[in-house]
Amino acid sequence: MFAALRALLFKKALRELLVSQKRSRQVHTFDSARSIGVLFDASSETARRESLAFIRVLEKQGKKVSTLGFFNAKQVPENQPFDSFNAQETSWLGQPKSEKATDFVQQKFDLLLTLNPDELVPLEWLAAKSQAAFKIGFATGRPNDFDIQLETPEGKGIRYFTDQLALYLGKIVLK
Repeated sequence: MFAALRALLFKKALRELLVSQKRSRQVHTFDSARSIGVLFDASSETARRESLAFIRVLEKQGKKVSTLGFFNAKQVPENQPFDSFNAQETSWLGQPKSEKATDFVQQKFDLLLTLNPDELVPLEWLAAKSQAAFKIGFATGRPNDFDIQLETPEGKGIRYFTDQLALYLGKIVLK
């Protein structure tokens, strides 16, 4: 019962945030983006490994990449090579209240990638709150502010999503 109420209240808060959100939109590709923000689910080892591999590829291309991982647990494993926050650093509705999350959304990225296949509420909130020029994420049933949403088949992970993303962004011709 509380989970349904929490989901309903989160959806309402998310809609209100999106209505008040004013951002300057601009289409970017991997070639045109200088700064890229990556929000990702760090809870599972597989998702974390796939996300970090993709981030390393972007960094090798000379991009300035800022990352923020979310651990859907009470404890964060020690010695992680990226900034992160956990479930205890969120409000009852799931809105992040950590300093790292606040710092992340205050950055103005050319491109924001949200690697969130499980639709984790804190990552959705941060993606909506971000002032990035171009936002991309997994297709979701909740209100969002994504400029591109990619739907991935069940069981396909972040690697499949990033491969598809590279394919679609490669087809965009900027003038």
